[in-house]
Amino acid sequence: MSILILNKRARYEFHTIESFQAGLSLNGVQIKNIREGKITLRGSFIIFQKNRLQLINVTIGNQERNIYLLLNKKELSKIKEYLSQKGYSCVPINIKRVGRWIKSEIAIVKGKQTFNKKDSIKKRDLDRDMDRDFKQNHR
Repeated sequence: MSILILNKRARYEFHTIESFQAGLSLNGVQIKNIREGKITLRGSFIIFQKNRLQLINVTIGNQERNIYLLLNKKELSKIKEYLSQKGYSCVPINIKRVGRWIKSEIAIVKGKQTFNKKDSIKKRDLDRDMDRDFKQNHR
């Protein structure tokens, strides 16, 4: 399993409530572009439409695409229940290779307030400093 693309903004902008692994409905050219790293998840989101999940605003190569996500019925109903509530959204976290398949990790998220984002930055900086100190002391 190797991560092909990571949506860094999603972890910064949102609190992750629950995550799922979904298959992607792609054609050959799209798969080739994804394996070459020619994909952008910036600004992409997931909607529930006609009993299916659809990944919107994904740039593959130089074209913007909408991709259907493949999940089982139990996961679909759980996601539909969350999305029907106010304040919850669904976003892609990353796209990865699992064996010969290309899959996406999607998450049910809730937006962060500005002060929460600042706390996330502080925590990340503290963790980085602690790791640096630990590595220097154990050489």
